[in-house]
Amino acid sequence: MAALGVRAVELGSVRLPAAHPRAADGRCVIRSFLIEHPDGLILVDTGVGRGHPVIDELYAPEVDDLVAALHRHDVDERDVVLVVNSHLHFDHCGQNDRFPGVPVAVTAEEVEAATEDFYTVPEWAHLEPGRRRLVVDGEELAPGVTVAHTPGHTPGHLSVVVDTPAGRVLVAGQCCHTAEEFDAGSPALGDMHTEEWHGHGVASLARLRALGPARLLLAHDARTI
Repeated sequence: MAALGVRAVELGSVRLPAAHPRAADGRCVIRSFLIEHPDGLILVDTGVGRGHPVIDELYAPEVDDLVAALHRHDVDERDVVLVVNSHLHFDHCGQNDRFPGVPVAVTAEEVEAATEDFYTVPEWAHLEPGRRRLVVDGEELAPGVTVAHTPGHTPGHLSVVVDTPAGRVLVAGQCCHTAEEFDAGSPALGDMHTEEWHGHGVASLARLRALGPARLLLAHDARTI
């Protein structure tokens, strides 16, 4: 059984602070992805939350409410049966609380990484044990929807491989920042968890490229829709 398709959901943007390696870009778009599957809707990433003073000061987020964004796509949030966090940085898990009781898929490596100081907003990244669904590389979330552990940007980063009637779609999160990096097979060094993780990031891209996707979707590059 194949998924019917994957849609990008635009969730606003953040200003990149001066210390950020991509500060020259100015602002960075934030995107979530909706996998339409006969067994129920799967949502990958939930964007930035609201009301955190440090995030507001450093990143000046322009936040689109995720539930309202889904409504603009004629989607009822109650039809979401699973949330996936590609990783637990603040701009990917900030609206998990908009889906109370819905399981959240994440890797154990990412849960561990999120305990590091200054890694994320802990209250946004926190998952009650009853909601947390720890997934592993190659695990099937639903028929035709599979997890790929793609470390580099973070230790527990995951991508989602979706087989649709129109071909294979990669929801690659922040495995790389731009489509050009994907084509080159090399993520930017500054986007890695630390410099020592660059080799992992290169290997993750090589693995995804070998899947021959018909479509690539990235969290921060709207040109890849």
